[in-house]
Amino acid sequence: MTKSQAGETDTASVLRDVRRIVRALSLASRDLARTHELTVAQLLCLRALGNAGMLSAGALANALSISPQTVTGLLDRLHARGLIARARSATDRRQVLISLSEQGGKLLATTSPSLQDRFVQRFSALPQARRAALAEALSAVVTLLEADTLDAAPLLAPGHALSSNAVEPVLEATLAAGDASASPAAPG
Repeated sequence: MTKSQAGETDTASVLRDVRRIVRALSLASRDLARTHELTVAQLLCLRALGNAGMLSAGALANALSISPQTVTGLLDRLHARGLIARARSATDRRQVLISLSEQGGKLLATTSPSLQDRFVQRFSALPQARRAALAEALSAVVTLLEADTLDAAPLLAPGHALSSNAVEPVLEATLAAGDASASPAAPG
């Protein structure tokens, strides 16, 4: 095999693997929509609320690394389905706090581990040197795809915290700062 043929084979292999990753994400999203009538982002909102108990829209946006405008739309759709509840803060009536409704808690309890959950578990089990090598290689692929300037949260699909405790540091920092940067959700 010539050097040129080897390069073409490597290129085809990498492109095929990138396509497999995209396909796996698409299938996981489609399965979630079919099974629970949720988008990945909606599921992640529910999980963050399930882990934290109650959050402002701004704290939720920070926890999920999404914009306040995006989280407001997600919350409106979840509220319309009766999966979340909104209540004014007892200490600051201007602030609206979001929590899971009973129906949202039941739905969340029926969801199985996501593609990202399984990935995080398997990736975490790898030796540190292997994780670092994979991270470096994937970063290089991102650069080659000219995607390194795109904003993206550490999620496999639009919108899942890396662990059940991932929301806590963001919540603590937000509350410590008086949640000054948070955009309260519209009531109702």
